[in-house]
Amino acid sequence: MGPKLNLRSELEQLFEKKFQYQKPRGDGVWELPREEQPLFSEYYQCEALQNLKDQLNSVKSKLNDYGVQEWSSHTNRRDPSGEVPWRLKNETKAEFVTVAWCKFFECLHRYPLVTEPVVNTLHLCEAPGAFIAALNHYLHSTYGKDEIKWRWRSTTLNPYYEGNALNEMITDDRFIFHTLDNWLFHKDLTGNLINLSNIEHMVERCAEDFKDNGSGVVDLITADGSIDCAAQPDCQEEIVVRLFFAETICALRILKTGGKFVVKMFTLFEACSVSLLYMLNCIFEQVHIYKPATSKRGNSEVYVICLNYQKDTPGLARLLEKMQAKLAQPNDAMVMPLFAKSQIPNDFMMQHEIACRLYMKLQTDAIESSIYAYESKDRLYFRHLHHLRGLVSSMYYNRYKVQPLDDKLCIVDKEVTSKALGFSVPIYGGSYTEREKLKDGDLLKQIYCLRREFNQLEKCPNGLTSYRYAKDRVAPLTLRVSRGAPVKSLQSSLFASEPVLLLRLRILDTFDLDPIWQASPNCQLDSQTLSFLPCTEGETETFHSAQRRFFVALLECVRGQRPQKIVFHKFLFLTHYSASVLLFLVESVYQETHFETNQLQTITLSSPSIREDDAIVEEVLDLVKSDTGETEEEAIHSLVQIKELQKNKFSNALIQHNNNVLLTCFRRMLGEESFPMPIDTEAVEQPSIVSAIKEAPPIDGVVF
Repeated sequence: MGPKLNLRSELEQLFEKKFQYQKPRGDGVWELPREEQPLFSEYYQCEALQNLKDQLNSVKSKLNDYGVQEWSSHTNRRDPSGEVPWRLKNETKAEFVTVAWCKFFECLHRYPLVTEPVVNTLHLCEAPGAFIAALNHYLHSTYGKDEIKWRWRSTTLNPYYEGNALNEMITDDRFIFHTLDNWLFHKDLTGNLINLSNIEHMVERCAEDFKDNGSGVVDLITADGSIDCAAQPDCQEEIVVRLFFAETICALRILKTGGKFVVKMFTLFEACSVSLLYMLNCIFEQVHIYKPATSKRGNSEVYVICLNYQKDTPGLARLLEKMQAKLAQPNDAMVMPLFAKSQIPNDFMMQHEIACRLYMKLQTDAIESSIYAYESKDRLYFRHLHHLRGLVSSMYYNRYKVQPLDDKLCIVDKEVTSKALGFSVPIYGGSYTEREKLKDGDLLKQIYCLRREFNQLEKCPNGLTSYRYAKDRVAPLTLRVSRGAPVKSLQSSLFASEPVLLLRLRILDTFDLDPIWQASPNCQLDSQTLSFLPCTEGETETFHSAQRRFFVALLECVRGQRPQKIVFHKFLFLTHYSASVLLFLVESVYQETHFETNQLQTITLSSPSIREDDAIVEEVLDLVKSDTGETEEEAIHSLVQIKELQKNKFSNALIQHNNNVLLTCFRRMLGEESFPMPIDTEAVEQPSIVSAIKEAPPIDGVVF
């Protein structure tokens, strides 16, 4: 039997998915535990909430046998709010529209988050930047241009830091790149909010950066963070609890009295979530749970809207101190709730259960409806959904008074943010059941899946097979050294396409062998050769240390011998460190650079500059040699500014080169006649100069 078709009730339900906690007055007021009462002292679960969790997981388990891409495509087509972002992009032509843009625009209209044009805001876990673009649209739709005095800062996992895992961050930097001065990646350059020292750095920076705008404090903080839980969909709360702690600590440290806090959460069944919600109710005047109409109906996300921060709440300072101590323990599973069960009032628990029951029912109904639509092919229901989509977009526009903005009021040129991210690859991801079976399946099945993915990648366009890089720089390249935490193993890169990098990680995970060494990368300097090979068994060396060692040897050779030609053969430049050294050689030492992306796969630097460059080479060599790279904030990340290395002809050529080299590596491992074998490092002839770098390649299968 299909769902009831009632457009009016569905429309009302979509726009009214909200709940407010009702705080008692007088006796029985909700308050933080007294000084003598312990924190994190008792593990427990709430039986009624666990029953709701079981009911939800029972319905979600019905999706286990649906292919993830096929199901995602189905729910996107049937999403009642799916027309809203399309209209905003194509009719209103708003800046940098995403689903996150649509959701936050709703939050801004439904709750008094911004009540005056002079405002300071901080955005946590913000990539790619849609909340900021939505807030800009809201401000200019509400106030006059001359009235607005808005200053913002933001943080997220740094897409330019190669030690951040590819599957844990958003690498879309189209907005970030053009607003870099507003982004805080902290002293270690990771942008990792869970690191307590980074929270301290953010507190200091906000106090400094906002001191000349209004009162110098932050009025609104948003936190839109999440962690991929696809491998354990039934444990989402437990997986993200550390992130929620970090976001909350940061907000409570920085917000002004009377400030507002918006944080994305998911299911709220676990005792850790109950404690966190109770704490927020004790220190904010109002706490709401809101699911915007443009939030996908079948997922668990909700936004907790906290209004009017009471910064002088008794017991808050002690609470923050204990929470920070807990967060500072990286091996703590964070399963212990903040408060004991006896410290949480019954009337709060009753209200919280009502909220959980409400959102659980909404989610299960949405999942059941999607399953019905997928299985039944009911044309009447499809027409109903099509009609509903039109009504939802009309109500969104009418209710929130959506209007276009002058292009001059955008933060970033819309042409830039609307550019495609790169190629996408239609790869079959399988159902949850298939993925679980594959984990325990034999190696041949896993190889088959990897080959299927590789075949899809090979169909993608490769671009030019030969490219001569033309210099167009007027002023000499300026060294601007950035430093951060040393990269222990390379997890991501903006110098290769994401689908290609993901396949590398899957191959590495399957075989415990890194594809990059299959091509035996090397660097020829006239008659001498520097070879890069993986570390031999038993050796341990951090990626940063190995990278530094190789480039010290290379630069010493350039300084001492000034070779007429340098040829990098099947050599990968996947970090800002290595790319900045290459750019330095290209712009300051050699006059000609030639990329060959055919079978040769070389980068050739030739014709040394006539002018005297010994001083600049010496300066760079001294910088690289002095970089021990062992402290948390002092390792060299890049020799030049990020803007010199991204979004230009040089980076485009490097991306194409790296893609082609990686595909060659994959082909060697996954070809019909191939089977992954570790490279025999003893069998490779080592030229005399290699002794200067002493088996420099990194551990963990990392490349530079």
